[in-house]
Amino acid sequence: MIYLNEDKTPLNAVIFDLGNVLLDYNPRRFMAEMGIDPCHFDRLTEIFPSSEEWQQLDAGLISDDEFLTAALRKEPTLRREIQLYHKHWYDYFHAIPENVAAFYQLKEAGAKTYILSNFQETCFRKMLERNVFFDDIDGAVISYECKLRKPQPEIYELIISRYQLDPAHSVFIDDMEVNIKAAREAGLKTILLPVGGKIMDYLTISE
Repeated sequence: MIYLNEDKTPLNAVIFDLGNVLLDYNPRRFMAEMGIDPCHFDRLTEIFPSSEEWQQLDAGLISDDEFLTAALRKEPTLRREIQLYHKHWYDYFHAIPENVAAFYQLKEAGAKTYILSNFQETCFRKMLERNVFFDDIDGAVISYECKLRKPQPEIYELIISRYQLDPAHSVFIDDMEVNIKAAREAGLKTILLPVGGKIMDYLTISE
């Protein structure tokens, strides 16, 4: 049996975000490893993780090419850096070994395992190719496929209804408070995982 340490709730399903939960998402690290000048990091992080167009790309509402056109229009002086990051950022997106190991521990203990994440199609398909744990999940709701994004209430309702989950005995793990708050409002148990946090610090497996 699996228990949530916070209140000893028994759990039968674990829902994982991807970025900073199972995959290490750090745009500034990506930029540094690409050799981009640190003086551009602030502006680039406004364009990529934070812009309205990035959110539309996550939600499958615009294409990669449309996003790139909008980004270059916003900051034409950073054309080389924007094109470089846009082309290669997902090459630096790696699995977090301890948390992937936790994924398998929980699965072996009897939990159903799901993914609920904001992800754009091109990058998500790359992650599928590179990470074998996707072969072992029981289901997924990804933003670009359903045209919804966390923290929209409908995306939590979708994963609950699609997989007939009992929210009171299902835990959602995410690194952002706004997404955790929306999950709680949907009735799910939650873990707010800090960057670098270990999933098994929050859960207990017992016989």
